[in-house]
Amino acid sequence: MKALLMMGKALALAFWLVFAAALAKRFGAPFEQLVYLLAGFLALLHGVQLWLFSGLLSGRTNPWLDRVQVLLFGIFHLYPLKAEQGPESAVAAALEEAAHA
Repeated sequence: MKALLMMGKALALAFWLVFAAALAKRFGAPFEQLVYLLAGFLALLHGVQLWLFSGLLSGRTNPWLDRVQVLLFGIFHLYPLKAEQGPESAVAAALEEAAHA
């Protein structure tokens, strides 16, 4: 599983490098616009993930670094953090969520 997560992070990083190349005008007109559209969608999706899992990240030792990594890698960075959280915290989070409902 760890190898799959690392491969996902590598592919996400490769996409952001392609986006940087598109910003430097290395591609033709139709490909640049497609990369811009995909990057906007991916940034929006990762922003939603950051918003949804903000409670998980706030208790970390370096939450700003984790937030940047979530914006870059999304679920590939969040999945191991969710597994580290443990079942006790998951139950506490579920009870808190039920109290807010």
